Amino acid sequence: MAQTFNFSLDEKPIKVSLIKCSPGLEILANELTVNVSSVAQVNSNCFALIIDGKKKTAWWARDDDAIYIRFDGRTHTLSYRDAISASQQAGVSDNVIKADMPGIVVKTNCNAGDSVKLGDVLIVIESMKMQISIVAPRDGVIKEVNIAANAAFEKNAELISLEEKE
Repeated sequence: MAQTFNFSLDEKPIKVSLIKCSPGLEILANELTVNVSSVAQVNSNCFALIIDGKKKTAWWARDDDAIYIRFDGRTHTLSYRDAISASQQAGVSDNVIKADMPGIVVKTNCNAGDSVKLGDVLIVIESMKMQISIVAPRDGVIKEVNIAANAAFEKNAELISLEEKE
């Protein structure tokens, strides 16, 4: 089974799967197959590649939120959030935190009426053999905790709802 990653390239979603890793890489990107037969590091921020038989050079730089790649005369912005980071904020609207995957609640750290600040750990869940802290997406007051410790939940379940501080 291919390993799949979800990226954002120039603010457009792109699904990338590694089909084959040897000899060379075969990548499926939004249903387009790309073959990378050679990758050589030129310096710390530059790579020489052979992609679908053509020599290419790519430069990159990184900040906290994205990787910037200069390729074929254009600079592209590549964003990626690992599964844990995505889970911490996935399914979050302004007022409702939903589960982006099924799991079990390990611990609840809040109750209805509690004041919370951006980044406070509200609950800890276990999913895919990982424990993930679900954090407050903003300052507010817990309106409702819809799940208890040791309870199982499905994808898209409403876990916690928030309301504005008065």
